[in-house]
Amino acid sequence: MISPITRPVTPAQDLAVTVFEDVDLSLPELLLFSAARGVPLIQGRTFRRCRLQGPAILLVAEDVTFDGTNFGDPRGDIRNLLLRPEGTRAIGTVPLRTCVFEGCEFHGVGFTGSDAFLNEVRALGGATSEGLQ
Repeated sequence: MISPITRPVTPAQDLAVTVFEDVDLSLPELLLFSAARGVPLIQGRTFRRCRLQGPAILLVAEDVTFDGTNFGDPRGDIRNLLLRPEGTRAIGTVPLRTCVFEGCEFHGVGFTGSDAFLNEVRALGGATSEGLQ
């Protein structure tokens, strides 16, 4: 079981950095920051011991890893955190590519992605990961 982050709330001061450590971030705010700079996704970022806040549905694409990460409160069933698009697109999501999450926590966040990714999360049975890719 991964322990919750218990430090005081520490908002990220600079959304332009590529490595975030021991801070709290709004995922919609980070996506808007990236989009304003011409990048309509969150990519090439590392998050260590961060609390990541929604509301958001993360679209997990290639080269995203989770290690020692708490996906959030699944309300008794990890599948409650997972969504599968009905069509070929996941409109309204926060796309992630080439990101690393180490010892992080998610709050108010759901997840979607490839069938392989969804199956890996489903297999966790709880809401934490140990080296999920």
